[in-house]
Amino acid sequence: MLTAYAMSEAGLAPIPAEAASSGATAWLDLFDPTQDEEHAAEAYLGALVPTREETQEIEFSSRFYVEKDVVFMTASVMAGLDVGHPKLTPFTFGVGKSKIVTLRYEDMKAFRQFLAVAPKPGSGCETPAGIFNGLLESFIGRTADVLEYISQAVDRINSEIFTRKANERIRSKRLSVLIGAIGMQGDLASKARESLASLERLAQYASAMLPDQALKNGNGARLKLALRDVRSLEDHVNFVLNKITFLLDATLGLVANQQNQVVSVLTVASTILMPPTLIGTVYGMNFKDMPELGWGYGYPLALAIMAVSALVPFFYFKRRGWL
Repeated sequence: MLTAYAMSEAGLAPIPAEAASSGATAWLDLFDPTQDEEHAAEAYLGALVPTREETQEIEFSSRFYVEKDVVFMTASVMAGLDVGHPKLTPFTFGVGKSKIVTLRYEDMKAFRQFLAVAPKPGSGCETPAGIFNGLLESFIGRTADVLEYISQAVDRINSEIFTRKANERIRSKRLSVLIGAIGMQGDLASKARESLASLERLAQYASAMLPDQALKNGNGARLKLALRDVRSLEDHVNFVLNKITFLLDATLGLVANQQNQVVSVLTVASTILMPPTLIGTVYGMNFKDMPELGWGYGYPLALAIMAVSALVPFFYFKRRGWL
């Protein structure tokens, strides 16, 4: 889908796609475009638009380059959070002197939030560089929201693990659920860190390669501020990831402790039952010359010996705190 936008004093305003090649168009947005829509954007921009395969390359030269005075930059941004399937998707900027083209293949909340603000006066989207900065700020703000969500989820997990009452135990089934929750938050935080690293590289490249004219009117200062925000969020996501790693280690330690307790109880139980078993085995051999077999109180005496031989180690283990 191809969407064209024109600039006015009131801000950005969508215009018919048929007018995309007119001089009034300042921004073309390509959403999972067809081949004809790509050709229309290339004719408008005066440079080739990268293919989907090229936007997914990991090497720097495929994501950041200049072609015919158009600066192409691709970042990995987060999408799919609203539907419960977070993923990283490429988002490409093609910034010219008076034109800008964006290329994306997933719908994302950050983009919708930008479109809700961009048409308003004072949004700072009066130039291609302003649109670029607005989208970059929107992606950074959305990532910050994701980190806030992760931090809240991690705090809930921490409370579940460490602040329970002393007489309460976390069942093994619940621990398995907590391990799954920790893994989900860890995966989400890893995606956020990868996205922030990509946005940092994009901001650094933009500050170096965008023409000086584009960075005037406060756009250069906005770009520097966005870069500082990204770096501060990277510090925060590293802290969150360290905490997630600690919680995972602690949860696995609780699982191991529960397993050790089970093994300890089984070991003590087998130790307690070992003397009675030995006594019962001895008197169950049925040899002909066993004097105890003729005793009138032999049977209750054997039972009493078995009970005593079981109670003695039981109270010993209890006193030592092994039970």
